[in-house]
Amino acid sequence: MTRAWMLRVCLIAILAIVFTGCSKDKEVTESKTTTPTKTSSPTPAAVDSKGSGTDGTDGSGTDEGKGDGAASKYDPPITLTTVRVKAPTIKYTNGDTVDNNPWTRAYEKEFGIKIKAVWEVDPTQLEQKMNLTIASGDIPDFFMVNAEQFKQLTDADLIMDLTDAYNNNASDRVKGILTEGGELPLKSATVDGKLMAIPFTIGTQEGSSMVWLRSDWLQKLNLPEPKSLQDLLAISEAFTTKDPDGNNKKDTFGLAFDKDFSTLNGFLNGYHAYRGIWLKDASGQLVYSSVQPEMKAALQKLQEMFKAGQIDREFGSKAFAKVGEDMINNKIGILYASPYVGLYPLQTVVDKNAEAEWKAYPLPSIDGTPAVNQVNLGVNGYWVVKKGVKNPEALLKMLDLWVRTFYENKDPAINEALVNAADGSEIWQMNAMAAYRAFKNVDQSKKVVQALKDGNTSELTGDDMGVYEKIKKFNEGDRTLWGWDVIFGEGGSMSISGYYKDNNLYINNEFYGAALQATVDKGPTLSKMETEAFTKIIMGASIDEFDKFVENWKKLGGDEITKQVNDWAAGK
Repeated sequence: MTRAWMLRVCLIAILAIVFTGCSKDKEVTESKTTTPTKTSSPTPAAVDSKGSGTDGTDGSGTDEGKGDGAASKYDPPITLTTVRVKAPTIKYTNGDTVDNNPWTRAYEKEFGIKIKAVWEVDPTQLEQKMNLTIASGDIPDFFMVNAEQFKQLTDADLIMDLTDAYNNNASDRVKGILTEGGELPLKSATVDGKLMAIPFTIGTQEGSSMVWLRSDWLQKLNLPEPKSLQDLLAISEAFTTKDPDGNNKKDTFGLAFDKDFSTLNGFLNGYHAYRGIWLKDASGQLVYSSVQPEMKAALQKLQEMFKAGQIDREFGSKAFAKVGEDMINNKIGILYASPYVGLYPLQTVVDKNAEAEWKAYPLPSIDGTPAVNQVNLGVNGYWVVKKGVKNPEALLKMLDLWVRTFYENKDPAINEALVNAADGSEIWQMNAMAAYRAFKNVDQSKKVVQALKDGNTSELTGDDMGVYEKIKKFNEGDRTLWGWDVIFGEGGSMSISGYYKDNNLYINNEFYGAALQATVDKGPTLSKMETEAFTKIIMGASIDEFDKFVENWKKLGGDEITKQVNDWAAGK
């Protein structure tokens, strides 16, 4: 199920993406431009017995939402070469290969676009291989790169301006997916007013932090649901001192906490403090969030909680996986985390403890001002095109097919042909061009909840139906599917994400460029110093250590980085 993969990657805060692209090919480079011709009836990439296309139409050629040229087909076909990442969930069957599979055949059938991979690597080798490829100058025709590689290619004038290709060929659905999370993704791909890449968008905002509570402990101790951070702090104290697990031992902690601070940001945001991002101050200058005064107050409260036994005294040596084990063993009752932890570790907690229940709540604030989530750009890479490629608009055609197939298709036959095979193979990872919606899960939850209420599943896609069926089975008594209900069901974590969206409860990282030289040179040292200082303060060092940290941060490179960040902001 595609949803399972999407949730897994959100849990570990990375995306296992298929990096695709095209490499330099003498035959293609020297060939004359191939003109796309408008077809009166676009060939669907996959059809059922009734001839339904991947866009959900009846195959008649009617396809609302497309921009100019999106339904056109190259005649004769064009060839674009690519590079690939080996995805462990892909199973090539019936003689299929990286160059001949359901997606490459779909591109050729619908658009006259042939795809050829010039190399394929394991994910761990991708960055090194791509860096070598860029350094050689023998770059692919189109491919995906990270922010630093994007800057290198732009500075070297090796990639082309995609402004016209985008304006003239991107369908409304493609433009919608690239801008759903705001204007920053496209702005980050724009250099000197020119769109130099198509951003690979992801759902950063949708995965924003929230508070998860052992709701069965709340009921047992007769505690109210939290409306403020003060309420939550009182709950943490009760979870620590009032024996919520009922074993007559003082062995529980209020707050989940780990050595890497993976659960810290949500707590900080309740104090209007933000870690590791760049914000505008009152004068409009960019300042580093971790050295602002609000951080000191938040750290002081965490120190008080640590001294009171509400945080595990051994957190400084525990990775999140170890903290998850403590939660499974009924030791912790509060977790700041993404909406997806209902599947892990909370599903395991529920599996091991029949009485356990968890519920998500919006971030509580320390004062009357709503807490807002710190969020990053929402881009996991950039699709670029080698300068001189004759048909850059081909990327927009392939992206339109992706959106129609992955997000709009309601045909089970197409779902099995291009999304998930019956044997579990994630065929969708064979795509050569993709981007993700910013709020798909929020919208999916709303649709599924409504369908569960009225029984009408006609508006559900194949992916929606998978979630719908899981929650139905949970409602019928299958507790192994509890995690799906607590995320997508009525009142689940996606309703909290929807609340954030509706009220725009986000604060953006104002720096979204490639790493600056001062950051490359001094950032790792400063980052280590920050983690060590925060850990020491939480574990009992004088709160004045924060002021010393800020002073040292500025001296050892922070001021230099701040200057370069503001120079970037002035010139962007």
